Amino acid sequence: MNPFAHNKSDSTSRGLDDGLIKDLERQGLDQIRKLRKSQRLELRVPLVMRPGNASSDDWELSGTTADLSSGGCRAHFAKPVGVGDVYRLAFDDERVDAPLVYARCLRCSVVREDVFEAAFAFFSSVGIALSGEEPSKDLLD
Repeated sequence: MNPFAHNKSDSTSRGLDDGLIKDLERQGLDQIRKLRKSQRLELRVPLVMRPGNASSDDWELSGTTADLSSGGCRAHFAKPVGVGDVYRLAFDDERVDAPLVYARCLRCSVVREDVFEAAFAFFSSVGIALSGEEPSKDLLD
């Protein structure tokens, strides 16, 4: 079998792929945001991360959020975070009114040599408000 030979099914699937790509290009950023489970707010809020398992060593790592929603957050730390691990996240209560949450790290990537970005999914939806305000209706599921 010649791997370079033209295959009719390849051109048909390529046509479908082109159609899907064109559909994605037509979608605006607002339409993509509507697909999210919860609205994200770009907030820079200090937070402290600790292990979620009580039998783990007692340590903490300070960081800053990049964005925050009722379902999760992205945050920057000076050290990498274990993907798949569970953590307790405590947000600065002077900046944002949010409870202590348990979250699983979904991904961690290098931003710079001394900055790592981690994405977390909360185990339950939480109400979040800037301190002194009522919880935002947009952030409640």
